[in-house]
Amino acid sequence: MKAEYKDIVTANVYPAPKVGAGIAVGVHFTPTVNERRGEQMIVGPGSSICLDREAYKASDFSVKELMRLTGNVGAMKFVASNLGLSISEAYRDLSKTAFLNEARKLIPTITDDMVEESFVGVMGTAFSHIDGKVINEFEFDRKAMDGLVLHVRNTPSPACTASFALAEDIASTAAADFAWE
Repeated sequence: MKAEYKDIVTANVYPAPKVGAGIAVGVHFTPTVNERRGEQMIVGPGSSICLDREAYKASDFSVKELMRLTGNVGAMKFVASNLGLSISEAYRDLSKTAFLNEARKLIPTITDDMVEESFVGVMGTAFSHIDGKVINEFEFDRKAMDGLVLHVRNTPSPACTASFALAEDIASTAAADFAWE
C-alpha cells in the first residue's frame, strides 16, 4: 500500500483457507517492520507457479526450470487437479483489477489509488509424487550423506523457520540421529 494508507490495516489479515484448494494462502495484508524497506503494509501476494527459481517478474522464465517442473510428477498432478486454481492465481497476479477485487473481499474500503506495485517473494513448494497435493509440513531427511547430515526440507513460511517449536524438533531429532548426550 502507499505509505499514506499503510495504517488503514494494522495487523495481519488472511482469508480463510479453501479446504482442498491446493495452496492455502490467497491475497492477504501483512504489516512489515523491516528497517530496510521501512514500515509498510504489503497487500498480497497470491500464489502462482513461477517458471524460474528466482522469478521476481512475470517475464522471468527459464527453459531449464520449465523442464524440471514438467518432469516433476507431483507438480504435474497438482496442476492437473488444480487447473482452475492455477489459472485464476496467474490471472490475479497479472491483473491489478482482479488482484484488488480479491483484496476487497478482506478490506472492502481499499481503492485502486491506495496501492502501488511493490516487490514479490518466491517460496519453494514441495508436492507429493503420489497424489500431487502440496506438502504443507516440514520434513526431515534423516541421516543423509552416510549419517552425517540432517536436512530440514519444506519449511513453508517465515513463521515456521522462526519457530522455537521447530527448533526443538530439529534439536531433538539431531540429538537422536547423532547420539548427542
